[in-house]
Amino acid sequence: MSAKLEATRKFVKALERTQYYPPGRMQAYQRQLLEPLLHHAKREVPFYATRLDPLFASDGSIRWDAWADVPTFTRADAQKAGQALFAKSYPHHMGSYVENQTSGSTGMPLKFRMTAAAHLMGTAASQRIFDWHAVNCAAKMALIVDVHGKFPFPDGAKGRQWNVKTPHAPACQLTVKETIENQLQWVLATGSEILTTYPSIAVAMGQLAEQRGLALPFHTFIGQGEVFSENAKAYLARTHKLKLIDRYGASELGAIAAQCPEETGYHQFCEAGLMEVLDFKDHLPITNGRGQLVLTPFYNYAMPLIRYENQDQVEVTSKPCACGRTLPIIQKILGREKNVFTYIDGSRSWPTGPASIYPTFLPSQQIQVIQKTMTQLEVRFVRDDSSSVPVNVQGLEGVFRKHLHPSIHIELIEMEKIPRSASGKYEQWISLISGYEE
Repeated sequence: MSAKLEATRKFVKALERTQYYPPGRMQAYQRQLLEPLLHHAKREVPFYATRLDPLFASDGSIRWDAWADVPTFTRADAQKAGQALFAKSYPHHMGSYVENQTSGSTGMPLKFRMTAAAHLMGTAASQRIFDWHAVNCAAKMALIVDVHGKFPFPDGAKGRQWNVKTPHAPACQLTVKETIENQLQWVLATGSEILTTYPSIAVAMGQLAEQRGLALPFHTFIGQGEVFSENAKAYLARTHKLKLIDRYGASELGAIAAQCPEETGYHQFCEAGLMEVLDFKDHLPITNGRGQLVLTPFYNYAMPLIRYENQDQVEVTSKPCACGRTLPIIQKILGREKNVFTYIDGSRSWPTGPASIYPTFLPSQQIQVIQKTMTQLEVRFVRDDSSSVPVNVQGLEGVFRKHLHPSIHIELIEMEKIPRSASGKYEQWISLISGYEE
C-alpha cells in the first residue's frame, strides 16, 4: 500500500468520528487548523500582509472575536490580486502544489494553486460520500467532468483508483465538450455502472436514451458542478430508476458539502474548511435562512483563501438532521447571482418553475429562460417533434406570472439547440439584470 493511500484511509477513519462532533468540539477542531493557516498567510502571502491585522493581538495570539473584521473578497478580487495570493513558501508536509484554473462558468476563470494536502482532504471527503450512500466501490465509474477537452470521443481515457476502498476499481473519462449523442454512445460502450457529471448532461442523456428506447447502463448518478434541481432529480429517479447522489464543491475550494443519505439537505464539510453564511442585507452570520456563502479552506497553504465569497447563495437551517450527524446543514443550494431574477418593484427571487407544466403550453424538450429586463423574459426552447401540443404564449406567460412575478411578459425563441457555457454547463435560468453576460 502506498503512503498516500494509507494516509487517505486514515483521514477517512478520522472523518467517520468528526462528523458526530458536538458544535463546541467542532469549533475547537477548526480553530486548531485555522490558527496556523492565519499565521502562515500573514507571514508568507503578500495579499494578507495587513488584511489580517484585526485578528492578531500584540502577543501574536488570535482574537477570534474579531473574525468578522477581516474583509471578505470575491473571485474578481482574487483575479486582481494575481500572484499576491500565492505563498512565497509553505510547510513541507503540505506537499507539492498543482496549478489549475476554474471552469470559467461565471465568465471569470481563476488561476489557482492547490496543495497535495488539500487534494488528500478532497479524496477523503469523496470516500465519505461514497460510504454514506453505500456506493459499490468495486464498480466501474464513468466521469464526464473534463472541461479542457483532454479526453475526446470516442476513446476518452481509462484509469483506476476513483476511490480509496478499492484502489483498482476501473474508471474512464470523457470531456464535457462532446455532444450529448457522443456522450451517450461513449457511456453505453463503457458499460459503466456509475456516472459522475453535471446534472443537465445526465438529464439530456436520459432524454436521448428514452427517445431511442435505450436503457442507461449506469444505476448510480453522482451530480456535481451545477445546481441539481428537484425537477432533474425527479426525472432521473422516476424515468430511469437511478440512485442519485449530489455533491457540492468548487475547483479552487475543494469539497464543500454533500447530500445527506437520509434527508434532503447537504451536510457541510466542516473538517475541510470554515463555512459562513452571511445575510444579504447586513453581511452578518446567520444559521437559518438565505445568504451568501463565504469559505476558508484549511489545507491549501499554497494559495490560502480566507473569507472567500465563491458567488454561491444558499439556504441554511440550524435544525438537527435526523441521520444523527452533527455537521451543519445547507437546506438548498440556490445558485449564483446570475441566477437571481430582479423585478420592477425591487423584489428578487431564485426562479423555479413547475417543469412538468411547460409541455402543456409549449411542445418543448428543453427550455432556457433569460431575463432581459425587469419585466421581459426570453424563453428559448427546443421543439419536441413528437408533441402535438400547440404553442400557447398566453398560457405560458400566465405560468411565469404566477410563479415569478405578475409583471412578467415573455418572448418565445425557438432554437435547434440551446448552447452550453464554455465549461459545458447548462443554465436554465439566467438574469442579465445581475450583470451576467453569456
